[in-house]
Parts: sequence; structure tokens; C-alpha cells
Amino acid sequence: MRAGRYCWAILLGLLAAQAAGADEDGPPAIIGLCSVCHGDTGPSPFLGVPTIHGLPAGVILASLTDYRDGYRPCRVSACSKDGRCPDMSMCDIVAAMDDEQMEELADWYGGQPFPPHQDPYDAELAAIGRELHDRECEICHTRLGSDPRDDASMLRGQRKVYLRTALEDFHQGRRVIGIPAMEEPIRGFTPEQLDALAEFYSGPAAAPLPAE
Repeated sequence: MRAGRYCWAILLGLLAAQAAGADEDGPPAIIGLCSVCHGDTGPSPFLGVPTIHGLPAGVILASLTDYRDGYRPCRVSACSKDGRCPDMSMCDIVAAMDDEQMEELADWYGGQPFPPHQDPYDAELAAIGRELHDRECEICHTRLGSDPRDDASMLRGQRKVYLRTALEDFHQGRRVIGIPAMEEPIRGFTPEQLDALAEFYSGPAAAPLPAE
């Protein structure tokens, strides 16, 4: 509880400094708190936390507003249990932000390079995920989910644990985007197919599959 109050004090102080224009030529002040979980340059040092550096600003802004409006589940990261990251969820963080601060944060992260991460992967399982992607996902997540200009967001190069959790959230309806072309197919996937998609996106990220 004491740690939670301390994190809130830090967050409110950072947001107040940002609102006051503490460093108008630098990144938003709250970046100092964001980098604890998302890394200074990405990828995130924690398995369940996504890389947000280099994602389209619109994707980041939509994520922040989805947390605020209840369209994405808010979890306290597992790394908070041993004190490596703040004992706060994303809903806690965005609750203290106004629209302008969210836009500044999204613009800053959107202007950074995307650092692809590659987890060890099973080639056979990744190949199954590639087939699923080609059939159901490529229409929106273009270039095998690796286009940094894609408003559907980057998938290849994210951590496997985060991807699998995100896919499960869509599958179970805990995460809502209101796009039937995505939500309907993914809710029909089996757990094994979700595993395969996560394997594909997190594995062949820095280099293409041999058959590509």
C-alpha cells in the first residue's frame, strides 16, 4: 500500500511538471515513469509488457484511451511483485492524464525507432501461425505484421508472453476494438492456434521465415 501511494505521488508530480512545461524541448516528463516498464529505448525488459517505441502514434493514443474507457483489461504487471516496476496498472496511470498529455505521449513514442525483439521459437508451430496470419490477419496487419506505418499496429517483434496474453484477451472478449473482421475469427481460434500466432509473431521478427 505504501509503495502504491509512492508511485501515485511520482506520477502526479511528473504530470504536474509536464503540464507546467518543465522541459518543453525534451520528451514528456511522464516518460520517466513509462520507461521503468517499457524500457528507455525498448524492447521492454519484462516479458508481459509490450514494446511501444515506434508504434504509430494513433495506435498508442487509441490504447491509452481504451484503458481509460474500459476497453482494455488493466493488470498490475507481474514485475511489481518483486518491486522491479511500479505497483500500478495502466488504468491507474491514464486516470491522471488529460487528452493533451496522452497525445504528447503518443506522438513522442510514435517518433522513436521500433526495436524488434526475437524470442526463441519452434519453427513448425511458427509455420502454423504464419498460415493463420496469411488467411486471417494480413489484410490489416500487413507485411506479416511488421509494417511500422500500419495503423493496426506492429505484431512481429513483440514479446511472446505479451502477445499470447493479448490474443487471449481478444479471444475471450476482454479486449474490445469493435472490428468484426478481427474479433469474429479470433474468437473461433483454438488455444493451440493462439499459441501458433504468438510463436510466429514473436519468433521470426528480426529475420523472415526461411520460406519467405
